[in-house]
Amino acid sequence: MKVFAVLCMSVMLLFGQNPGKEAISAFENSFSQFKGDFAEGEYYSAHSDLHRLMELFWTEVPLLLRNVRFVEDDDNSYGIYEPKEEDSFTPGEPLYLYLEPVGYAFKRNPRGYYEFGFVADFTLEDDKGNVLGGQKEFANLDFGSWNHNTEVSLTFTYTFTGFDAGKYKVTTHVSDAYSNKSATVEKWFHIR
Repeated sequence: MKVFAVLCMSVMLLFGQNPGKEAISAFENSFSQFKGDFAEGEYYSAHSDLHRLMELFWTEVPLLLRNVRFVEDDDNSYGIYEPKEEDSFTPGEPLYLYLEPVGYAFKRNPRGYYEFGFVADFTLEDDKGNVLGGQKEFANLDFGSWNHNTEVSLTFTYTFTGFDAGKYKVTTHVSDAYSNKSATVEKWFHIR
């Protein structure tokens, strides 16, 4: 029961309020099913139950962008990347911004294939708050899977030229392609 209480508290914290009674009831039912299957040694069923819990969680939470960091290159997948040691770049050096979205919506087609995706905008500012540039819908990313895939990473590549040495901020706004969910992350960096 402790795990369920922690899960419910996590959902409440993410929403900033209590989730609806229907959501809590659905979580309780799925968790009860998981506990029963696990206790009986029905591990395949228990695993499916956990995935149903994750699907419920995914539906209820806003879009979250976690594990946001600069990485060494753009050849990454979920949890597989080389972190950049410093947030310092030479003029014209590409900035690879890695992040892991959580809570995006899925569209299931008639064949059972899950479709999901993201649209991203960005702005660039100096340390005085002056907007130096940006682009709407600079990335349109479509994904598909036969599974309700919750382990997805995005890597955005930014290359800025013609700027003096100094501190800058790139703001990336990610919108869910299949819902009205969106989230924004800010990442400071230095041009040396």
